[in-house]
Amino acid sequence: MARHGHAAMRPDGDVDLDATADFVVADCEECGGALKPDVVFFGENVPAARVARCYDAVDALGVDGALLVAGSSLAVMSGLRFVKRAARAGTPVVIVNRGVTRGDDLAAYKLEIGVGDFLGALAQRRRTKT
Repeated sequence: MARHGHAAMRPDGDVDLDATADFVVADCEECGGALKPDVVFFGENVPAARVARCYDAVDALGVDGALLVAGSSLAVMSGLRFVKRAARAGTPVVIVNRGVTRGDDLAAYKLEIGVGDFLGALAQRRRTKT
């Protein structure tokens, strides 16, 4: 960490590192493949079973629920597809994001505030209602 403390961090959390020649990806002790967290990295395909589960969750919202998009520009289809599906079904879409998103035209509500501010206010409101 101290070795790369000078590296500038970009908004998405990535950093530019010059000295990476000694970086080693850990192997899985069971299969020998590259050890990687259960996440989808930029450029990878979202597993079909995960997409299907998310479609089911969006469908379950119906017109009485709402789909909340928090802190995403929806620049890639992996997120935008759920907004499109909800909007087609009549499920209200609420987008909380500073700046334009690809889903703005589909949103019932768009809040131009930071996610931290929004979630903090939401949590505070929930605490005062109980």
